[in-house]
Amino acid sequence: MTAKLVVRGLNAWYGRAHILFDVTLSVAGGEVLALLGRNGAGKTTTLASLMGLVPAVTGDVILDGVPIAGLPAHRIARLGLGYVPEDRRIFSDLTVAENLAVGRQPPRPGVPAWTPAALFDLFPNLADLRHRRAGQMSGGEQQMLTIARTLMGNPSVILLDEPAEGLAPRIVAQMAAVLRTMKAEGLTLIVSEQNLHFARSVVDRVCILEKGRLRFEGTMATFDGAKDVKDRYLAI
Repeated sequence: MTAKLVVRGLNAWYGRAHILFDVTLSVAGGEVLALLGRNGAGKTTTLASLMGLVPAVTGDVILDGVPIAGLPAHRIARLGLGYVPEDRRIFSDLTVAENLAVGRQPPRPGVPAWTPAALFDLFPNLADLRHRRAGQMSGGEQQMLTIARTLMGNPSVILLDEPAEGLAPRIVAQMAAVLRTMKAEGLTLIVSEQNLHFARSVVDRVCILEKGRLRFEGTMATFDGAKDVKDRYLAI
């Protein structure tokens, strides 16, 4: 499969603190890649660096054949990289419908074109809340809205930071079903996650970060059989 996103030698700093060290990975069209690791391993920094939200970054990032490293976040978004941050960043004073309108971008070739109607089919909970202010919604509903707003940008690759964090088991199951539907539509996903059960239900391949370095890369089946890897890099 053709790689949708290629990352080579990614390094990142916060001030003088060197956080990522030569991270290299790729994700193919229609593939779901999980970034796993303990708290502080560098998962969030990796996603934020790809999105242009970390100012001190070196390395190559190529999206659909276009180099995007060093570009501002809004230009990266317009080129087709979507980002669902852990803290959601919804517009709490706007309604669901207004939040979706804010995220709208023109359709792009070879990528599903999302409309509010299609998103309400994907997220039935939001359909009943389309006129409610986002700040009056539950955490799970806000997470669904954040993903839906990102999809309104018609991205080809989506970065999701801890999408199952803090959600009730029933909502986590709904979120997993949504991600599988997005994959079936041809979207490419990179998911930072600590919930192994959730990750196992949606991802194809796994990358493990430890102290900003890539320590393991393989299929989910290979990862499941690598008890030593889990014990070394994920056990608390």
